[in-house]
Amino acid sequence: MGEMKSGGAKEEEISEGRRGSAEVLEGHLKRVTLADVFDESAGGFSFILGWQFITLFSPAIHFSTYNDISHFNSVLGFISVGMLLVLLAAALVPRHFMRKSVAKVLRHFAPCVVALCTGALVVVDVVGPDYGQPWCSIASTLAGAGLGVFYLSWGELFSHLNIIQVAAKIASSFSIAAVLFAIAVTLPRPATVTIAVALPLLSGYLASRKLRPGDADAKEPSEPLQLKPFIMNAVLSLGALALTGSFVRALLLNATPIIGEGSYPWLLLVATLGSIVVVIVPLLSEESLDFVSAFKAAVFCLGLIFLLLPVIEFGSIAADILGLATYVVTMILVWVVLARVTKLYQLPASVMFGIGWASYTAGMLAGTFGGALLSSFFEITPRVLNIVTLVSVCLLFVVYLFVFTEKAMGRLLGGTTSESRRPFRERCLGIAASYGLTERETEIMMLVAKGRSTPRIREELGLTIGTTNTHMNHLYKKLDVHDRQELIDLVEGDLPRKES
Repeated sequence: MGEMKSGGAKEEEISEGRRGSAEVLEGHLKRVTLADVFDESAGGFSFILGWQFITLFSPAIHFSTYNDISHFNSVLGFISVGMLLVLLAAALVPRHFMRKSVAKVLRHFAPCVVALCTGALVVVDVVGPDYGQPWCSIASTLAGAGLGVFYLSWGELFSHLNIIQVAAKIASSFSIAAVLFAIAVTLPRPATVTIAVALPLLSGYLASRKLRPGDADAKEPSEPLQLKPFIMNAVLSLGALALTGSFVRALLLNATPIIGEGSYPWLLLVATLGSIVVVIVPLLSEESLDFVSAFKAAVFCLGLIFLLLPVIEFGSIAADILGLATYVVTMILVWVVLARVTKLYQLPASVMFGIGWASYTAGMLAGTFGGALLSSFFEITPRVLNIVTLVSVCLLFVVYLFVFTEKAMGRLLGGTTSESRRPFRERCLGIAASYGLTERETEIMMLVAKGRSTPRIREELGLTIGTTNTHMNHLYKKLDVHDRQELIDLVEGDLPRKES
């Protein structure tokens, strides 16, 4: 009887834990407003994602798409090259690349370049392969450069939002983009082309409206020497995830008809919704946001897809969904991670998103054409698939166990693990980023957490009594604490954090 009671108690504890996670998730969702889910930012970001989906996964623009990768002269290959050039330039020379005047020109020039290059690719496709090169390569490279500018611009915008808003906008934007893709590719080709040309123009217009004049200024990163190894591990792991995912995707999607069946366009939406659940739901499972669980869920999803390679039928609906899922899962994870790190440590967005997306793009390019070469020179037999599965899963293990471990992920992104053991400044910056504190409010919070009295704070910061009291009232309200001790407990990790 005692054992039965003990077993029942354990089941009750598990049930309560599940209800607790569900309640936490519900609490996060209640703090999400309609503007967080869909506004100009979400709409504009979804437009450039929709353009990317139509261009890479549909032959409406050019026959040589993501699924026609038997040679390097494809739209995907040269778009990736163009993106790499812009992203690396932004990361290496941020002060020159993202200077106000240059950034303004790029923000207005890039949409026109992408739109014109889209039209050029259509013309090249209609004229025929005899006249296709080098114009296809030139147009694709320029379009990729414009896409890189879009990524930097939207990365800059996301770096000013709290992570709940970022997660909401990314989830809605990817969903809207998948719907746009499904609708556009089922229309007659002239209508699809018109939509594809209009999408970057609309995205650029909305981005220019949302970006503030000073947003492109380079910021001095906080504690760069301490953060550098963690950041490099992060970008290397993102590149490795992109490489393995794109390698398997090349096998799953290679030679698959893009719109061979009426249901195919909607498979991207199915894969997108599943990917959102894989990354975003674990992220919102804890009060302070569980980035470690989100990363683990993404790695587990990719590993599961890799293990299914030997038993899945290529060209089937299941293969299409899994191949698209590897693409969307990694993209969502990269956006969330880069936005979090950029805001948390006040890093220049051009540097963080430049390095991060350059790593991802390089990994994706290598994996895509590695898979294409493998399928071109070798017959994809069960033995070959077993070898591919072994190599892919081993690479995932290396990333998770040695390159970007759970401990490193929690420390870099402010995870729920070992919160109280994180350096004081990192804890304070994490709280400031989570609650949207101003620079002055952050300074006051750190002084209060150090035990400074109100007169001492006024003296150190050179503030009047009224100004200090106003900042303290705003600080308590944002942090949802009632006295100094609760604030200290929050910084020390003894009080649950709530991401606003």
